Amino acid sequence: MKLGSRKDKIAKAWKEALLSGYAVKPIIEIEEYIDSCTRRIMDYIDAYCAGKKSDVDIVEALDDLMRYLATDGKLSPGDSIRQVLYVKDIALKVDPKMSREEFVRFSNAVDEIACLAFDKYMEAKEHIYLLRVKEKENMIEMLRKAMAHYEEYYGKLPPPEYPPE
Repeated sequence: MKLGSRKDKIAKAWKEALLSGYAVKPIIEIEEYIDSCTRRIMDYIDAYCAGKKSDVDIVEALDDLMRYLATDGKLSPGDSIRQVLYVKDIALKVDPKMSREEFVRFSNAVDEIACLAFDKYMEAKEHIYLLRVKEKENMIEMLRKAMAHYEEYYGKLPPPEYPPE
């Protein structure tokens, strides 16, 4: 089974669904980025459904998409993975006459991708968390240096009075 022309329609509808949650239309670079992700993932799904080996690096394509979704503060981890699984609904809307066999193969491909997407999402979230920790550590270090300069210039601060009067 080959998706053929349906592949591009599904990828376009998926991109539009991914970007529909924003009040303002995203800049062209973001649209192109998401378009690239959805097209590469759909190319992989097309090859999977046809029983062929794909030229697409699905890990890279999913990593790109999940890094984008991981930075969206409005989406929970479940919502982000749901964005991947939603492509099944889109496929049925694009081709409501898809045979059961075709849909099962398509669904299996999407399920496989969703599992990998979860791993990539968690890696992205972990990376974001580590960056935030590093940012906090740098802030603490800057405050320590500022305090050291203050004490060097003005002397030690008096101890706080407890309880304050």
